[in-house]
Amino acid sequence: MLFHIRCKDKPSQMNMRASTRAVHLGYVAKFGDSVLFAGPTYTDEGETVTGSVFIIDFEDRAAAEEFALGDPYRKVGLFESVEIEQIRKVIPADD
Repeated sequence: MLFHIRCKDKPSQMNMRASTRAVHLGYVAKFGDSVLFAGPTYTDEGETVTGSVFIIDFEDRAAAEEFALGDPYRKVGLFESVEIEQIRKVIPADD
């Protein structure tokens, strides 16, 4: 199942994000091909990080929630909110 995870950072937490980045990236990398897309979101000027987005392919919602709960960024309190939604790929169509 595909899931979209949107994590919004608490304001003014760039130092927390920077100090946890390496362990966060290591955590996400452990999930290999189950993480289809992962990256930060930015304000319009493109310099200030506002959060993180993931597109993941996991067995069920419980696995997606476990992934989100285990994120080191979440464990240190970086996120103001975390939203998880099941999604369906339409375009491009699979062959």
